[in-house]
Formats: sequence, structure tokens, C-alpha cells
Amino acid sequence: MEFKNLKELVNKLNNELGEFCNTFQYKRKELLDLGKVGKRGILFEYKDESRDWAINSGGGTELQYHIFFRKNKVGFGLGFNTQYVPFANEKSTVDYMRPYVNSFLSQKELQKTLTKNGYKYIHGNETQLRNLENNKYILIGKETDVLKVDSNFQISDDFFQEIINDIQGILYETYIKVLSKVKKYNMINDKMDLLLKVIKNKKQIILQGAPGTGKTYLAKQIAKQMIGVETDEELEESGQFNFVQFHPSYDYTDFVEGLRPTPPDENGIIGFELKNGIFKEFCQKALMLESQKTDEYFDEAWEKLLETVRDNLAQGKLTKIGSWEYGLSLKDSLKYTSVNTPSQYSFTITKKNVYDAYQGKQARPSGAFQKDMNDIVDYLKANFELKEFENKQENSNKGDNKTYVFVIDEINRAEISKVFGELFFSIDPGYRGEKGKVKTQYTNLQDADDIFADGFFVPDNVYIIGTMNDIDRSVESFDFAMRRRFTWIEITAEESANNMSLPVEIKDRMLKLNEQISKTDGLNPSYHIGAAYFLDSNGKVRQDIDNIWNLRIEPLLKEYLRGIPDSIDKIEKLKKAFYL
Repeated sequence: MEFKNLKELVNKLNNELGEFCNTFQYKRKELLDLGKVGKRGILFEYKDESRDWAINSGGGTELQYHIFFRKNKVGFGLGFNTQYVPFANEKSTVDYMRPYVNSFLSQKELQKTLTKNGYKYIHGNETQLRNLENNKYILIGKETDVLKVDSNFQISDDFFQEIINDIQGILYETYIKVLSKVKKYNMINDKMDLLLKVIKNKKQIILQGAPGTGKTYLAKQIAKQMIGVETDEELEESGQFNFVQFHPSYDYTDFVEGLRPTPPDENGIIGFELKNGIFKEFCQKALMLESQKTDEYFDEAWEKLLETVRDNLAQGKLTKIGSWEYGLSLKDSLKYTSVNTPSQYSFTITKKNVYDAYQGKQARPSGAFQKDMNDIVDYLKANFELKEFENKQENSNKGDNKTYVFVIDEINRAEISKVFGELFFSIDPGYRGEKGKVKTQYTNLQDADDIFADGFFVPDNVYIIGTMNDIDRSVESFDFAMRRRFTWIEITAEESANNMSLPVEIKDRMLKLNEQISKTDGLNPSYHIGAAYFLDSNGKVRQDIDNIWNLRIEPLLKEYLRGIPDSIDKIEKLKKAFYL
């Protein structure tokens, strides 16, 4: 096949490709969510005759079809271009191209198929693709030698036909798969951006939907994004995440605080002591770690003081600090006792008292012993290198607070009013922090050095994510006062298929089944089958369709239809929809 120059070669290719050019432009519009279709009737557009290459019409910031004629070679393929940005903005050329590179590199079978069919890196290499930089062009394609015939150039008819066939075949399939995965990724990112925006504004959300839609998985993904980690291991080790699953026996003592039995003493007597619940401990951690370094300095100095007092007591001596000589109480507070007076006057100063004084606060409402507490702070600074207090409120104003995420799975399965108690008020986004402080049922039993001794509140940097299945009987009993304090977000079965990257054929099977479920009397979209039913225990997509139906889906549908007339016929219709 002869041609005079690249322009003529491009025109001949466009003519041979015919209707495919329009097919490609419409598909490109769909995959990139473009407002209009690109130029009809052409695939390659060649405007600048000084260039020795051409790309598909409209291509610039995504994966591109590419054709070139240079150095007695003609080549074609798919290219990743970081040499062009369509308009000025904050995104770099690499930012534009990175999603397409990631999509391609993540699809190993695509790469194997291309290699098997003779494709290779013609310009650049895989390392450069993985470590993409600005102003680069990486091309995966094929090339052939060009012969000079009089004033024309020539490539074999077979190679020209190979270009035509591959553009409509293997390259088109690759183009679609790469862009489809990017589109799916963008859809997931858009949903994630919405969820993050809502929870940061409202402080707490509930993810609701049909079983198997990945609500718990999504809750953890949100937590990872908010905390700034990537893996489940990093999430657990961050110290900023906790997870609990509610059940009918779950109550206030598990969640907030309550009395718990103590081990028998030497006389065999069992007592009771106040223990924090999982949520109160989490809130305590979120508060105390705002100024972790300052707390560590104080804790270290305090422990050194206690060691000194213990050593002195072992030698029969008290420890002189300021005006008083101290020993220790049973709870490791500093204690003064006058043994030389008839009243045996005594008082204790707790770690919390001294820490309040360290922060410049009045430690007791009456102001009693404030000077003595200040003396202890000075003693710690002089003898145990206690650093000056760094105001944690000032730190929080600088935005240094860490984010803490508390996930409540199956939130509707417990009796909400009994679990949360007074916290109905404190979790309200408008009453976070100390302005939402409430006296709990056990306030009078709090230790003086408890950070919530004067009342419990939910810190502003604590976020709550609840999950619940739409079909649970307990949904209807969810407290309306509690409903108002959460933002409810539905996760559909179709969204779950995107989130869990179900293959197209399995997603279609699931959607057809769910469509029939919606048409079935006695059922509705709350009974849809989510994508998790098609995954194994490792989160991998299962291919054993018969086992999925027989062991997972059919038993569930039979349970849904129990007691409903014509249930056997309805199961058969659902099965037909699944296997169509």
C-alpha cells in the first residue's frame, strides 16, 4: 500500500475504517461522559503537517489511538501522553493521565493479550509508565519498515490490513476496558467524595441498603480516607478507629458506662466498680490524644514523682513539696495527714488536680489547695524536667486534631434509646464538644481525675458511621429522635457491584435477578441481592454460579417468601431471571 506522506496514510485509514469511526466517537462520549460526540467520519485527525504522528480526534488527556511515520518506520498502537493539558488549572498532565495508566497496569490479562498478539513498548517502557512524568509519551504498539518507491512510500498490504483489524479489534477492546475501569473508579470516587463531605459536615451518617451491598466494607473505606491510611492493618493500628456490632442484648453499660463486678477480695466478697463502655473510652482517647506529647511529658514526670515518694516512704520519710510533706493514698494520689493534731487533718491531691493546675486551670471549684497544686507543678518542672504546658485548645484551633471514626455495625439491632441514654443530646452535631456536656447516670461515682468527671460530651473530632439492613424487622423501631441526628444514605445493589468490581456478566446477572425481585409480590428493592453474595471469603469474585445460587441466594429468597402464596412459582421465576 503506497502513500505520499502521513496525511495521506491517515486519510486512507479513516476511509477504510468507515462506520467504525462513528462507533468509536459515540463510545468515547459514553465512557468519558462528554457533552457531545467528537468529529464524525474520522478516527485520526491530522492538522499539523510538521508532526510525524497523529492521534484520535478529541484525544488529549486520556488513552489515545496513535499512528506515526518517522525514520522509515510506520507504527500504531495505544499511547499515554503527558505532553498536553487542555486548559490552565491545578491538575498536571500526569494527574490527567494517571487514572488511565493505573487502569491499564491493573488489568494483567489485557497486557498478556497484547503481548501475545505482538504488541510491545515502541516508545518508552513499563518502568517509565509506572513512574509517569510530565512531558513524556509512552506508546504500546507495532511497527514496520517503510520502503521508498519513486516519490512515494510503501508498507505491505498485510500490515495495512493489520492496522485496520487491530484498531477495530484488540485495540478497541483494550481501549474500552481501560476507560470503563476509569469510569467505574470515578463513579466510586464521586460517591466517596459525597460521603466524606456529608460526614464531615453532619458528624454522623447511617449507610442503609439491602443485604450484601457492602455497607460495612464502605464504612471502613470512609474511615481509611478520613484517618489517612490505606490498609485494614494500618486502620487498626492507627488508634483512631473502633468498630462494634450492636445486638439485642447490647445496652448502656456496654456503650457508655456501668457498674461491673470486681474479683473477690481476700474475704471472698464481690463488689462493683464503675467501668467505661467502649464509646466513652473512645471519646476519652480522642480528647486526650489531641495533645499527646504534652500528656506524655506530664505522665512521665508524674510517674517519676510517685517513684520518689515511694522510695522515701520505704525509708520511713515523707516528701516535702511546698508547705507540706506528702505520702500516697491507695489510688496513688498525693496525701497529707497530720498525725500530731487531735483531728488528724488530711487531704489528697490527685493527678487530675495537678494536671489541671499544670494547664493553668482552677483544679477545684472552691479553689482549695490551688497554691499547693501549683507548688507540685513547680516541683515537677524543677526536679523531673516537666516542660511548659502547650495549650491543646490552641493546637485544635490550628487544625492539628486527629480524626477519630467509630463504626457501629447493625446499629438498629439494639434498643437505641437504652444504648445511648443521655447521648441523644451530646451526639447532635450542634452540641458537640463541652457545650454538649451532660451528667450521666453515674456522674457521682466518677473518679476525680476522670476527664469526664464534670460531665460526658462527644468530642468534635469524633465521627460516627452506622450501618443497617433495610429488611431487618428492627428498622421500624429505630428511635425517631435518633433518626433526626443521623444523615441516612442508601447504598444500592448496583452501586455495590461497582464498589466491589464485579465483572460485567455477573453484574448483569445480579441486576436481572433484582429486577425480578422488585416485580415479585411481597418483595421490594429492600430485598435486592448485593454484590457480596458473589464474593468469596477473601473478597475475590466467585465463578461457581450454580453454587452461588444453590447455597447462597435461593435459601435466602425462600426465607423472604416464607408464608407468601405461590412462593414456589415465584422462586422459579427468580431462578429463570438469574440464569438468563
